[in-house]
Amino acid sequence: MRRFAILALLSFLAGGGQALSASGRAEAPQATFGATADAYVSSAARRSNFGRARTLRVSSRPVMRTYLRFQVKGLAAPVARATLRIHSRTRGRGFQVRATGGSWAERRLTFRNGPRPGRVVGSIGRLRRSWITADVTRGVSGNGTFNFVLTGRGATLTSREGGRRPQLIVETEPPAQTLIAAGDIADGTAGDDQTAALVDTIPGTVAALGDLAYENGSAGDFATYYEPTWGRFKARTRPAAGNHEYATPNAAGYFGYWGAVAGPPTQGWYSYELGAWHVIVLNSNCPFVGGCNAGSPQEVWLRADLAAHPTRCTLAYWHHPRFSTGVVGDSPDIRPLFQALYDGNADLLLVGHAHNYQRWSPLNPTGAADAARGIRQFVVGTGGRGFHEVSPPDPRQEIANDDTLGVLRLLLSSRGFTWQFQPVPGRTFTDSGSQTCH
Repeated sequence: MRRFAILALLSFLAGGGQALSASGRAEAPQATFGATADAYVSSAARRSNFGRARTLRVSSRPVMRTYLRFQVKGLAAPVARATLRIHSRTRGRGFQVRATGGSWAERRLTFRNGPRPGRVVGSIGRLRRSWITADVTRGVSGNGTFNFVLTGRGATLTSREGGRRPQLIVETEPPAQTLIAAGDIADGTAGDDQTAALVDTIPGTVAALGDLAYENGSAGDFATYYEPTWGRFKARTRPAAGNHEYATPNAAGYFGYWGAVAGPPTQGWYSYELGAWHVIVLNSNCPFVGGCNAGSPQEVWLRADLAAHPTRCTLAYWHHPRFSTGVVGDSPDIRPLFQALYDGNADLLLVGHAHNYQRWSPLNPTGAADAARGIRQFVVGTGGRGFHEVSPPDPRQEIANDDTLGVLRLLLSSRGFTWQFQPVPGRTFTDSGSQTCH
């Protein structure tokens, strides 16, 4: 039992502190609410009440409507999806689900006093004799009482008195997740100790952006420099490979240290889920992995991965900056990967390699400003190694600093992200802001 608990805790931390499903995707909290009232009305019996009936009826001739009421409570996050689940006793042509007023009582409702049907919030097509569902997310805003009326051509359904109570299943958005990012980290100087002390104070998943163990990324470098500092976050780190890792043939020290979490040793790319976000880790050391051009193994994999994960919010990270000023400039070789991310509607890119901090405005693959669909890039080569000068200024570069070590703290919600650059003690530079996903 103790061994199982330890393994479960390690799995939890590896997922950034949020429970993950077997597929690695964060599970959205879900709650099921039974109908607190239901009844149907009929134009053929305008004064009659059918609140005690074991069935619910929907018809166009005569007009029959079914009213449902649900009380939703205890939700701690915004609604991601709401599903009406109801049992059909017959085959039929389906019905519409409409919002309606709450001025009705199950045992007093009649055709004469029933609230008027409102806007359509869901629908069901042809019926079968089984449980059926309709997406009614448009009609459920959060905690509260929600009234629906079913209208259409024909359906006979089971009421709550009939033993199969209509249900409203509500999924809430996953809680916001923290991602801590930096690259160019451990070389045995005071800088990597200082940034590691920062990460000690921040719960969340760590994105290590390459050049993690100087000088050559060997097994000895990882043991001597990385393990005593950032190594204590290994269970919650998702790494990317840097060019210094490949100073050791086939980046054997890097892949040996990280194992399966870093992806296959001949590739070094993979993806994972973090709350509502899809996160993609790529290998920008193009000559060592079959290139980064269109049609290369990595680019083909990337496009397939994006197609398989059509989430609202997507970020990627690798080592070399697509855009950079100063001693370390742009990396045009990785433009096809940037293009694939842009085509897949990604929002955010994190990189290192340049030993400084840069925040760029959202750009398209050619480097032109694109406020609607552009990808925002952060250069966070501030993990401990030292500094590269940033110059000259670029109008697309919103802010830059080349004298402060620190980490970028991202809070990833289901609709966007906030960022804050946190400097090591004794330094005052910082940067913060927010952005919604595309």
